[in-house]
Amino acid sequence: MEKIVNFTDRAIAYMRKAVMEEGCLGIRINAVAGGCQGMTYELSFVKEIEPNDLILQDNDVNIYIAPAAIIFISGMTVDYVNSPMGGNIVFENPNAKSQCGCGKSFCTDNTNAPCGGICRL
Repeated sequence: MEKIVNFTDRAIAYMRKAVMEEGCLGIRINAVAGGCQGMTYELSFVKEIEPNDLILQDNDVNIYIAPAAIIFISGMTVDYVNSPMGGNIVFENPNAKSQCGCGKSFCTDNTNAPCGGICRL
């Protein structure tokens, strides 16, 4: 069975450190309306478990997924990439029909917005 979301070792190491520094339960992944493409990824620290959260554990890091996000992110890989400009979470989403240049906004066949907007940072 395919994982709902896959994480690279770099992403898990980054999230583990962030969770420890924040002193929280884990990281929540959500996909919400917004951004130039119609949907945007939302990562937040979990201080309290939501009743319907899907809870995954990867190398001792708790990942909480909002149920409404599953249709948009199923099969996605989350990576952490270092660059001269600093580190960044990168989303590789097979469901995305298009994605803005910053990589945080996307659209899918399930998005109720037109694809192909222009990213305005």
